[in-house]
Amino acid sequence: MKPRETYPPLNFHFVISFHNKEYKDSQFQSVQGLQARIEKKENNKVHTQFENITLKRAYEPDSKLVEWCMNALNNNKKEPQNLTIKLLNAKHKLVSAWIIEQAVPVGWGVEELHAQDAKVLLECIELSYDYFQVVNSKGVIVAPVPDEEE
Repeated sequence: MKPRETYPPLNFHFVISFHNKEYKDSQFQSVQGLQARIEKKENNKVHTQFENITLKRAYEPDSKLVEWCMNALNNNKKEPQNLTIKLLNAKHKLVSAWIIEQAVPVGWGVEELHAQDAKVLLECIELSYDYFQVVNSKGVIVAPVPDEEE
């Protein structure tokens, strides 16, 4: 891939795929919170903290993804799922990806219902997860990798 096709990367062309094929949802408006931070614990050990991610999309009440969220939040049925967020270029080729491991819903909601505002109703799905891995444009995992001690 020529450098100009991938750099600088644009943030608007992405797709999300759940590794469990039961969840066919892939079109989202935004992904927020894909971050890792290094924290020191009381015993001076270094620990990587992965922030929760929030997925936003048009509300789909009949989605299996909504059912998964409601089972986790209302029935305490935690069923971790893996997913991949792929950033694509204008030719739909991979620029980078993030593999999210062991995600579980920790929040779900819809944006404000408003009688004087005609716009698409968005749902927000907040996920916690164990870690993510960064994938380069060749499909190779480059970083970060989980701690062996955890």
